[in-house]
Amino acid sequence: MSEFYADMRDIRFNLFDFLKLGDLKKHERFAHADPELISDILDMAFQQAAEVLYPINEIGDRVGAKLVDGKVVMPPGFKEAYKTYSESGWTGLSVDPEHGGQGLPFVCHLATQELFTAANVNFMFTPGLTHGAMGLIAEFGTADQKATYVEKMVTGEWAGTMCLTEPQAGTAVPDLKSTATPIEGREGFYKIKGQKIFISSGDHELTDNIIHLYLARVEGDPPGAKGVSLFVVPKYRVEGGKAGAFNDISTVALEEKLGLHGSATCQLSFGDNDDCEGWLLGGQGNGLKCMFKMMNEARIAVGIQGVGLPAFAYEKALRYSKERVQGSRVSDMKKKDADRVAIIEHPDVRRMLLRVKAISQAGRAMLYYGAYCFDNHLVAADEKESAHWMHQLEILTPIIKAWCSDEGFNACVEALQVFGGYGYIKEYGVEQLLRDAKIASIYEGTNGIQAMDLLGRKVARGGGVMMRTMLGEVTKFIEGPAKEGPLQGEVVALGKATAALGQVAMSFGQTMMKGDVDYPMMHATGFLQMFGDVIGSWLLTSQATIAQTKLDERLSAKGIDANDQAELTTYLQDDADARFWHGKVQSARFFANQILPRVRARAAQVKTEDRSALNVVF
Repeated sequence: MSEFYADMRDIRFNLFDFLKLGDLKKHERFAHADPELISDILDMAFQQAAEVLYPINEIGDRVGAKLVDGKVVMPPGFKEAYKTYSESGWTGLSVDPEHGGQGLPFVCHLATQELFTAANVNFMFTPGLTHGAMGLIAEFGTADQKATYVEKMVTGEWAGTMCLTEPQAGTAVPDLKSTATPIEGREGFYKIKGQKIFISSGDHELTDNIIHLYLARVEGDPPGAKGVSLFVVPKYRVEGGKAGAFNDISTVALEEKLGLHGSATCQLSFGDNDDCEGWLLGGQGNGLKCMFKMMNEARIAVGIQGVGLPAFAYEKALRYSKERVQGSRVSDMKKKDADRVAIIEHPDVRRMLLRVKAISQAGRAMLYYGAYCFDNHLVAADEKESAHWMHQLEILTPIIKAWCSDEGFNACVEALQVFGGYGYIKEYGVEQLLRDAKIASIYEGTNGIQAMDLLGRKVARGGGVMMRTMLGEVTKFIEGPAKEGPLQGEVVALGKATAALGQVAMSFGQTMMKGDVDYPMMHATGFLQMFGDVIGSWLLTSQATIAQTKLDERLSAKGIDANDQAELTTYLQDDADARFWHGKVQSARFFANQILPRVRARAAQVKTEDRSALNVVF
């Protein structure tokens, strides 16, 4: 089996050099979040990812989850790994100590989740969904519901799911047919009946109980979103604080999928014998309002997949390209006795590698920055400051979900290409990363839905206050000291792309005000991609200015001429820190010059006013 690799240097750079996570210590909530503690936690996470989760990844893909006699059997090693994971306290890392967690910043939680997801994304569905379900009960539950469920979910004794999708409804969740009937004499409890599909970790033997958060309509409630309620529906009824009688929930089928073979994607049937009970959560008719909190967290989690998998694919491709000897240098091709070289010497391979690296690092920066916005919202001094951070997080959420998953999959495709024919076979594991990554653009609301949410809700809401807040941060950087520095060319490119994005947003607003919604929505996906490119370039270039300063100081101290490429290259081979900083700068340059130009190209597409996709008769 190959080894597990992760760019711990870049993860730490994001947290400590760029976001300056240690600054959160000044707030009482995060007074214990010492950078040294967080660094130690990252080391522990990497070790467990490499030694516990990654060794069972291949067998999880090969054997898969199985449905045996109506019950799901997880791949070998998963149950033991889940016990280790739970006992290590990972689910409660960012959970309030009031609920048995450790109360560390959310961005710290995401950093560990990236490592675990890269090592074994199939395994991570159970703890990931448990974290979201537990958070929902902690926020909206009654005192009794919190006491019954939260601690056992934090410790991993019980797992959780989200049950939204139904065969006839799909993304149109309010079209559900599941019903909830009040149980006479038991206030708050209902008889639950209906079917749900595509339920990740819907059944397994990893925990003593599975707590389903279930959307249904109470008889007599209005149609549409306002009539949807949310219920806590355990697989086994809770009796004396323990899992008791079976709650009439059957696993009808287990989906056979392109990837994620080790994740149990279930079709579940509730109340076939009219004996399934649920407990109303968050008030009648508030189901979607409550569930959106978990859905937004799940969308961030999808972003983790869009970062972790291509980042690992890059590490695999990089090492392979240094080992695989094939052909001679392009400049030596006419020589009869030219030396054979590793493929990393070939320009096109170098292009592919840097593209995968730049995309992965931009996604990581975007993901971590979004989590950091949430952490700052929690400790904001007043409502204005809180809104400043939340406006950024809200507009970033669909971008993190969609941009990272689309670009992450494309990066996996590029990484596989580096391997050539060997990438297409199972031996090197990169084809599994590609297969597992594809679903991320589909579930938790397809990326088209995310684009419509971004353009139709987030950008339009409050007169565009969210977009102005987000782009205000970008503009501050564009107009700051960096515009005169060594990356001024990239800053100028970012400024032009940002202006193009703003112009498109304005034109869409004017078009929709005239009653034409179809044309902007036809371009919603392209608009989200434009926004993601701008945010990615802003974050990478911001990081590059920090890295460039550190690199210049190091080279000056060592007497290295940065303009002498041969001397610089030789020196970078032996100085890991300098090589990392130099790489950060090159990633930002590549992104700004090779990827960011897509923004203006997409803006040009919008200006054509071409309506062929709307006018064609299929």
